[in-house]
Amino acid sequence: MTTPLKKYSNYSGWLVKIGDYTIPTDRFIRADSYKAYANMQDLDPWTDADGYLHRNAVKLKALKVEFETPAMLTDEDFAEFMYNIDQNITNIDANECYITAFIPRYNKYFTQKGYLVDIDPQIYGNYENTLHYNAIRIAFVGGVYDG
Repeated sequence: MTTPLKKYSNYSGWLVKIGDYTIPTDRFIRADSYKAYANMQDLDPWTDADGYLHRNAVKLKALKVEFETPAMLTDEDFAEFMYNIDQNITNIDANECYITAFIPRYNKYFTQKGYLVDIDPQIYGNYENTLHYNAIRIAFVGGVYDG
């Protein structure tokens, strides 16, 4: 009698979702660029006279998700990508949104309120009245208070 293989991965076929928008991995995330982790946070750490660090680690581990888009996105692709993100921004003044991301370290998805870090798109060229962009770094930071 054989036992079925246990599923070890909790990955569900996508990496990051902003609100209700699942970012298409095959279109907008360059394959080798996705980094997602949960930052450990301390409250008022201090070092004593003997050099020992005293930490008070807090429960919340703030998400950080970053990736690059593929190079040579067209202005139409870029506009579609940003439109879908902007539709899920909950506070436009602060670029706040809900982030759900696969965190490889914990092998599961986490959801937190956070924000989209300002982006800096660089135009690669204009071909036949269509703009093309270099790879664009996209980052989301979680841990924004939602109380």
